[in-house]
Amino acid sequence: MTKLTYLLLILCTLFASRIEAQDANELAFFEKKIRPVLVQHCYKCHAADSKNVRGGLLLDTRAGIRKGGDSGPAVVPNKVDESLLIESLRYDGYEMPPSGKLADDVIADFEKWVQMGAPDPRDGESHAVSEGIDLEAGRQFWSFQPPKETPIPQVKNADWPRGEIDRFTLSAMEDAGLVPADDADKRTLLRRVYFDLIGLPPTPEQIHAFLSDESPQAFERVVDELLASPHFGERWGRHWLDIARYSDSTGGGRSLLFKVAWRYRNYVIDAFNRDTPFDRFIVEQIAGDLMPSANPEEQGRQLTATGFLTLGPTNYENQDKRQLRMDVVDEQIDTIGRAFLGMTIGCARCHDHKFDPIPTKDYYALAGIFRSTKSLIDGNVSNWITRPLPKEKNADLDEKLQATQLAFDESKKRLVSVRKRLPAFTLDNDDAVLVGNWKESTYTKGFVGKHYIHTNDRAATATFTFATNRKAGRYRVLASYTPGGNREKKTPYVIRQGDVVVAEVRMNQRAEPTSQFVLLGEYDFDPQQSVSVTVGANGTTDVVIADAVKLQHIGSLASDSLQKELARAEKEKTQRQQELGSLKKAATEKSLVLSVEEEKKPGDFHVCVRGNVRRLGDKVSRGVLSVASRGPVQIPPGTSGRLELAKWIASSENPLTARVAANRIWSHLFGTGIVRTVDNFGVPGERPTNPALLDFLALRFVEYDWSVKRLIREVVLSRTYQLSSSAGTESLLERDPENKLYARQNRRRLQAESLRDALFSLSAELDMQSADDTVRSGTKSGYGYQFTSSYRSVYLPVFRNRLHPMFAVFDFPDPNLSNGRRNVSTLSTQALYLMNSPLVQQHAEQAATRLLLDSNQSDADRLAWLYESALGRLPSREESQLAMRFLKASGGTQSQQWTALCHAVISSVDFRYVK
Repeated sequence: MTKLTYLLLILCTLFASRIEAQDANELAFFEKKIRPVLVQHCYKCHAADSKNVRGGLLLDTRAGIRKGGDSGPAVVPNKVDESLLIESLRYDGYEMPPSGKLADDVIADFEKWVQMGAPDPRDGESHAVSEGIDLEAGRQFWSFQPPKETPIPQVKNADWPRGEIDRFTLSAMEDAGLVPADDADKRTLLRRVYFDLIGLPPTPEQIHAFLSDESPQAFERVVDELLASPHFGERWGRHWLDIARYSDSTGGGRSLLFKVAWRYRNYVIDAFNRDTPFDRFIVEQIAGDLMPSANPEEQGRQLTATGFLTLGPTNYENQDKRQLRMDVVDEQIDTIGRAFLGMTIGCARCHDHKFDPIPTKDYYALAGIFRSTKSLIDGNVSNWITRPLPKEKNADLDEKLQATQLAFDESKKRLVSVRKRLPAFTLDNDDAVLVGNWKESTYTKGFVGKHYIHTNDRAATATFTFATNRKAGRYRVLASYTPGGNREKKTPYVIRQGDVVVAEVRMNQRAEPTSQFVLLGEYDFDPQQSVSVTVGANGTTDVVIADAVKLQHIGSLASDSLQKELARAEKEKTQRQQELGSLKKAATEKSLVLSVEEEKKPGDFHVCVRGNVRRLGDKVSRGVLSVASRGPVQIPPGTSGRLELAKWIASSENPLTARVAANRIWSHLFGTGIVRTVDNFGVPGERPTNPALLDFLALRFVEYDWSVKRLIREVVLSRTYQLSSSAGTESLLERDPENKLYARQNRRRLQAESLRDALFSLSAELDMQSADDTVRSGTKSGYGYQFTSSYRSVYLPVFRNRLHPMFAVFDFPDPNLSNGRRNVSTLSTQALYLMNSPLVQQHAEQAATRLLLDSNQSDADRLAWLYESALGRLPSREESQLAMRFLKASGGTQSQQWTALCHAVISSVDFRYVK
């Protein structure tokens, strides 16, 4: 097989995988957004069973909607303006439906659908309600059969497996005449497991530690450390947030901000870090408000979890409140079906499921449960349900908090008073040496002297130089600025003694200072050399302020008694501040969370004929999916049935739940699932490529008490996971081009979050702290939002109408849909983004600055650090030679040269892929 053939096979496999995931999401969009509207508003006059088909137009089949009627094709795929259906919906010439124009967001959904190519799974048959579904026949389908305990396979190459998983995979390989690829090298394996488990690259220090550990348990120790890391929950919690269609905004109509959605996000991250048993995780999200709890903290977690039911895309402006209520119920049913069961239950809203054994009555049995759950507050613009978090009652807390606040305020005053008595030297902006274009201003009050100065000139500096006749000792360096919303958040202050840079401090000039002067640090100065503080605008994007700088002596110029008084005052303030912080945390006002409530009068609901909420059929008892149940679920009177539904889904006897979850875990670690349609275990979905392995993993998951971490640990410690992604032999590509038998690891593109986090990590700009609400204060919607946070990507706001630019380019999932597997596209725009984005350029510059901090390092050392930090490996001989020739031949400063090199590495294919 030639290299060209080999390459074509790889490209075809990647393309097929991309199309498969894309088609699944597009068809889900049709089922969720398009079919229900057609059924409700169009089928009465434009379906095969209509009494009088109007205009010769049939809209109940794919062929009919494309062929059109007397006026021509109703839909022309990819061409919105040539599609008569869109023209009719817009009331632009034709006016359909005649009963009234549909909502703008519904019309926008149809436009989006046509732009997609009008994906449509309907065949030539009319989709009227079927005569009935044979449930017993349906239960014979593989996914509705309980997982089977299969004996561990015997294999020919008994020395190869390291565990039971390997015996299942090797057995399938041997049956197909395949030989597994070689093991991955240690560097490749370490980078792979770091990104898979915590979504971050290993540092050079972590790489060297692993390479130097020659014990058989070296990799096992790394895995255990990563599973115990708080960053594990950030990575694996994000996987679940895809499924939970997490967003900070509502979508639909005028998209509103939830404001407290982040609490659900943090609950998910915490649940994965705690290794909350997955069966409990399920119940908490569906019915956490109905579960017993041991204390207010546990009760709060459970209440927060129910935000899962509220987070869906909803047009709260819909004035048809009966329809709005049913749309919310439908969205909840559809999401629960996909998230936990891998089933497209929503397809049964208008008729018996076309493919799967789900009758319409099962859909409305579930609808009765969620109609008995209050999710909306009606109004001109309806609202979602929020509930206060519980907290411990403490009668003495308020009194203690008040007393501690007074004590803290007094300690601050004492400290300020003592500091004022310290010898100090102040220079105003009139005393500074100015370079560039500075403007005087008195607009914002609180400045020192007669004015302050500001600049947008990126080459501007203001240098405050203190004379050499100061006393030796330790000094506090302070600066004054006037805050504002347009100020630079990372204003650089460079402190020098003579020509030596003592420190560079970044100050957020948007923040309101607690006093006129803000501390830049404490430093020891030599009286023989001048001290200077330079405020610069280099590398900034917003307005930089320069006002005044102060040097305050805290050494020998102060008397012993004054120094002791200062030390006591600082210690007292710190203690009071800590006490106050603890008390405030305990006394925080009741925080609101997204949630739901039980309706006052829960009860069963009717079948809506063809999904029309105004055409009610027979009433259906509340219940669950008949095909996956051994009998009816008993719902106590006066309850919605949510708790019983949640327990049924989370039961080890449910044939779907453990399989779906185990399959997703495998998919995250290999790039594809054993069932490749991870969200669809129904008839239209793919069959498992290794059914025995899938059942083994599902049963092992339950055996491990539904521990996600334990199952992940077993999978990543398998030899199968640790294989090279190189095919090794041509026969692997020829016989198994899609790698369905896992004879090698899959080469995978990093997800958008890991790409951004790796970029910020390289420049040392990534804030590794957890975060709460990161939506900028005052934000009304996602339109025009500027993403400036340096937190990990999982904490960035997610708006349904605006994604972070990097997320939009690198296949972040549509937050309107539940997604268990992301699309993975390979497009020129992705390479162009890394080459041309100002964000990437900025971090390449910062990475270069970081590289050049140590002037004693050689260029070879710097290059090795760059490659290990960015790619997890050392540069090849050819890469080193090319880089060294570039450094010698290229013009510009050393900083510009290394910025270009850093940018080239970031733009490389190896940066955005793991092998």
